[in-house]
Amino acid sequence: MAHSQLAAEPTLEVPLPGKRSMVRVGAIPNPVTETARVSAQRLFDGLMTKDPTQVNQAIEHLKAHQSEEVLGGNSSALIWLARAWLRANELGLEAARPESKLEQAYFDFFLREEAKPLKEYLQRKYRVADYTPSDPETHLDRLTFLEDLLLFNNPMRSHWDATERVVEILAGLKPEVRRVIDLGAGFGYFSSRIAEALGPEAIVYAADTEETYVEQLKTFVDRYGIAGVRPVLSKPNDIVVREPTDLVFIASLYHVLYAWSQPSERDAFMETLHRTLRPGGYLVVLDNRDDEGRSLHNAYVDREFVQAQLYHYGFELVLNEDLSPYRYILVLRKSMSQPPKPPVYDRMPGQDVIRVTDANSVIHIGSLDSFDITPSGIAAGRLMLKALSEKDRDAARQAIRIYDTLIPKENFGGEYTALQWIAQYLVATEDERRELTRDPLAAEFIAYLARDDYADLKLYVARKYKLDLKTTAIPTEDATDEKAREIGIIRRQALEDFILFNNPRRDTWEQSPKIMERLPLKAGDRVVDIGSGPGFYSFKFAERVGPTGQVLAFDTKESHIDYLNGLANKWGLKQLKGAVSSVDGFEIPEPGTADLVFMCSLYHILYGVSSQAEREGMIASIHKALKPDGRLVVVDNGPVQAGLLPYHGPYIRQELIASQLQAYGFKLESSELVIPQRYLMVFSH
Repeated sequence: MAHSQLAAEPTLEVPLPGKRSMVRVGAIPNPVTETARVSAQRLFDGLMTKDPTQVNQAIEHLKAHQSEEVLGGNSSALIWLARAWLRANELGLEAARPESKLEQAYFDFFLREEAKPLKEYLQRKYRVADYTPSDPETHLDRLTFLEDLLLFNNPMRSHWDATERVVEILAGLKPEVRRVIDLGAGFGYFSSRIAEALGPEAIVYAADTEETYVEQLKTFVDRYGIAGVRPVLSKPNDIVVREPTDLVFIASLYHVLYAWSQPSERDAFMETLHRTLRPGGYLVVLDNRDDEGRSLHNAYVDREFVQAQLYHYGFELVLNEDLSPYRYILVLRKSMSQPPKPPVYDRMPGQDVIRVTDANSVIHIGSLDSFDITPSGIAAGRLMLKALSEKDRDAARQAIRIYDTLIPKENFGGEYTALQWIAQYLVATEDERRELTRDPLAAEFIAYLARDDYADLKLYVARKYKLDLKTTAIPTEDATDEKAREIGIIRRQALEDFILFNNPRRDTWEQSPKIMERLPLKAGDRVVDIGSGPGFYSFKFAERVGPTGQVLAFDTKESHIDYLNGLANKWGLKQLKGAVSSVDGFEIPEPGTADLVFMCSLYHILYGVSSQAEREGMIASIHKALKPDGRLVVVDNGPVQAGLLPYHGPYIRQELIASQLQAYGFKLESSELVIPQRYLMVFSH
């Protein structure tokens, strides 16, 4: 590999974990519940009235319901701060301040000015006292800042992080470590502890990509005299630190690097890491374990896959230790004169493995916002917005030309082909428009987007490509109320899904007719379409099974089901019915009657984002729906060989799906590539 001549080449056979997924990312790390809202209101009321009794009642309520929250949630931090407030109320701020410098910084930050920042957090997070912010545009950024500081520097964090053991391991490495980079340092929780443990000669570069976090840490370092810590603003693809370094420390970040970061960003990031880390230097990864379906902040990555990836990046395992049921630590060393030794895996008899031949992740969830937005994509988006807003046909023609250049080079299977089709419709003559909308689904596609003079599409393009602040202003309700915010996000995601799923050019890039040819479907069959979206395949199935068959379409987004049912009624397709499903399953009126259950571009979510309970509920629903001789068909995206344009969004290797579904009682009957970026798998049960 370009960044290391000693990067490993041999193939590794990494054991697969059966029903469990090897990674989870993308879930909400600290969701708001009604119980948590009650605790927050009680604490807020006690702080406002300076009533120790109410604050104590809030503490007891938080403790009573602590087991219900996500592991690593904010209740322990709120309990610590509430107790600190009680001490300060009794003894005064100075007498109540803790000894540790970073804990002093935490104490002072949240409890200064009569606990104003803590009250602000409770208001922004839980909307206590019917809070409505005066800054809806920046509200989410401010809330994220406050919550991350509250969680990252929580003095109770050592209960699940085994902080003392982590620092002990780093301090005991030989040769002695003097220069450290703490990547994703946040507000310096580990940076300060590592610097103190390594002694006065040590320097810890506390690197983070969030500028406000780096500035806040600089304030802490300067104000409290935290020795040895140098805050650094890094980039997603560049550590920025150029001084030779003995150790790079990555806490609670590698699951993001593995399954969420763009592969090109991760490669560039590792390139800069190799440049700054001396030969024989250490890379230390602290991350989350899955413990029977529970994990810190709803995220984890199995260490075996971290080891495999880092082996191919040129690192050799030195230490592998469990710190708790929820945390592990890996200490690896950068290769010097010899290639790294491959990791050794424990494998049970008959356990499935996946072959890992390079540093690519076996699954990429990525930003579910689809893809990296490039300058050319923004230029085309700006022209699209101009064409839609000003009815500017020249702008539409310019957008078409940019998309002609972009589509072969980036965003395969994404929205560019759909946006280009819309631009072509805008400049088309009446005869050309009739030809473009000859397919009834294409005609309905443009009719849906053209409502209210393309209002929803204009808003979508403006927000997606960050083009017009006036157009993209966040409604106050969306910004402040978690449920409203979730609904707002769902609406925006639903429109993106609609554009992607019902794209009139989808048959061309996906080869959908080829997929339909491969399906064992005939007139009179019963089909369940899970994650149907607005019905791209559902309508094809309805045509195939005919009036004597049945198609049941399920999706979690109500707008998709409303659209699908509206069209089915309009076209008189009595055999097609849509229903809103939950994330953990569905029910059909007559269990055990489905000839085929179909899911397209969904299993990567089921595998890498859903909880184990949600996944097991969904798979149980599939078993229950199918006939004894029925088939489950999974269509999803896979990684591609070098030189081929990859799919624009998430991917998952077939072996992960096959092994997991086998553990759940399915048998892989056939598998084939439909196009280099997309495959079709057929299972019996």
